[in-house]
Amino acid sequence: AEAEDRNLTVDEQSAWNEAEKTANDMSQRAERLERSLQLSKTPVTPVTFETQNVAKTDKDLKRFSFTAAATAAYNGQMDGIVREMHQEARSENKSRLFRGVGIPSICLEHRDAETLPAASGNVKPTDVGSFIDQLQANMVLVQAGCNFYSGISADRKFPIITDIASEYLAESNSGATEAGKIDAVTLSPNKLISVVSMSAEMMTQNASAEAALQRNMARSISATWEAALLDGVTDISNAPKSIFLGADAVAPAAAGDLGTAELIDMEAQILNLNYNPAAGRFAYLFDPATLAKLKVELGTDYTNGAFADFAARTINGYPYYVSSNVGNSASSAPAQAALFGDFSDVHLATFGGLDIISDRYTDAHKGISRLVVVSLNDGVAAHSTAGSTSLVKAEKAA
Repeated sequence: AEAEDRNLTVDEQSAWNEAEKTANDMSQRAERLERSLQLSKTPVTPVTFETQNVAKTDKDLKRFSFTAAATAAYNGQMDGIVREMHQEARSENKSRLFRGVGIPSICLEHRDAETLPAASGNVKPTDVGSFIDQLQANMVLVQAGCNFYSGISADRKFPIITDIASEYLAESNSGATEAGKIDAVTLSPNKLISVVSMSAEMMTQNASAEAALQRNMARSISATWEAALLDGVTDISNAPKSIFLGADAVAPAAAGDLGTAELIDMEAQILNLNYNPAAGRFAYLFDPATLAKLKVELGTDYTNGAFADFAARTINGYPYYVSSNVGNSASSAPAQAALFGDFSDVHLATFGGLDIISDRYTDAHKGISRLVVVSLNDGVAAHSTAGSTSLVKAEKAA
């Protein structure tokens, strides 16, 4: 804006305000952690004036681990960095009830460049990255260009301005036609329950369990979350509404199978609504059956002029991604389905951190404990009104 010698637009000012608030919130959290570190170094002297020996606890964030939180949930004893992070989780979302050990969003976003030591029982040194990074890596929606927000503590609204009319006027005309309206979509938390079975020995003796626990937990959460957002039959109860069901539809050819003709129709429908590929993040999502059908249609060399480049994973110049969740449902058999459009119009969010609860009794006869992991998330397409959606779908005819 300064380079163009102008004031910020409403959207730019809103984005600045949000970024400034996030920066202030992170600064306050950093100050709390620094105060906690300083207090932990202060000797405690009881009323009797007899010096009390207080064990020093390393509160460096790098010392925190999911397995340490799982162990605390298992034995009911929280201390050190686990206790501090539990308090942080409660502070960042005061309205949320934590029934077990809380893991704040700062831990989910923490990236550790170091590796776990090659201790006895480890196959090899294991990199422990951000849980949020792993969550995003397992979602084709994120790869396609959806917006992803983490650590949100309350509902978030996104303003939408639609039906804007523009027209040329003569000098004598007093004004333009009034049109346009402001609407909003809201991201709200939906509770997702994940169950992990681990032995007490695995939680305490194997350092590689940390990376495995994070990786598999992220994979399970992202798969269930994405299955709800891409369900082709119905909106799943208590889950985010399906953006696939909300998309406008293109009828498949009489033969029933999806092919290049349907893809061209999908592109034409979106472009006719004046969505600009240069201003958004356009992509295709296919289920495996659709991709297989396209490869057969385009020939054994998987090319048809410049239309498809399967080595570069593009269709007509747009990237494509594959997931068995696209258009499918647990209540129906897999079928050909495709989704195309501007995925920058789709917003995904995780709310706060995680809540880990230990169930030591259900599988006690097997010598393992069930970890119940509670996460909160949502997803929404901003433009979802029929006839003006930013996404369009095609499915195989019955």
